[in-house]
Amino acid sequence: MKVPRLSVVIPFYDEERTIEPLVNKLRYIFNKDKINYELILVDNGSKDNTFEIIDKLSKKYKNVKPVYIKINQGYGWGILNGLKVAVGEYVGYIDGDLEIEPEGILNLYNKIKKTNADIGKGIRNRKEADTFKFIASCGYDILFFLLFFRYIKQVNANPKIMKKDCYRNMNLSSKEWFIDSEIIIKALKNNYKIVNEVVFYTPRKDGESHIKLFNLFSIIFMYLKQIIKARFN
Repeated sequence: MKVPRLSVVIPFYDEERTIEPLVNKLRYIFNKDKINYELILVDNGSKDNTFEIIDKLSKKYKNVKPVYIKINQGYGWGILNGLKVAVGEYVGYIDGDLEIEPEGILNLYNKIKKTNADIGKGIRNRKEADTFKFIASCGYDILFFLLFFRYIKQVNANPKIMKKDCYRNMNLSSKEWFIDSEIIIKALKNNYKIVNEVVFYTPRKDGESHIKLFNLFSIIFMYLKQIIKARFN
């Protein structure tokens, strides 16, 4: 089989309602644009029917690859396990909650190729509807600027896509939400060319956010701890 040009990792954690709609949309836009691709669907320790749905889709479509994680160890862990099996010339990921229009990752991929960039990241066209996530997002950007003296708008936003060689050189390791910032930090250290692409965001219609008030502060504290460590290592 021909090596895919693009590998897209999609981590799912109890997102049974969005899996098939998202896969169908991505398959439609990639097939329409005649892109040789693979979709890597990660069951990141879900407790709902995610396993069964991913298993069904992987048997139905030859360019859908399953990855099963028994115990959820974090958002980044799901992405890392998906990237391990990615074989595309470009590799990336998008959330599985359908908050970002799937066309966004196609537009980002095309922009990376057009500009010969090393890494591309999405920027939401409007602020997060979830107050807790919006506060966290602003906090991430401020902390990043204070420590690295670079303003990266929506540093933790995705989709993100990178050249396969860049991904290998970065040696990513973050198991939690910090993986988005880790990619940007290591990209800056390696002088990789980064481009942005506006993606259309709509609040989720199915499921619920895993960021809540009771764990927001622990997430921010963990982020602060990790970004300080990254800054001085």
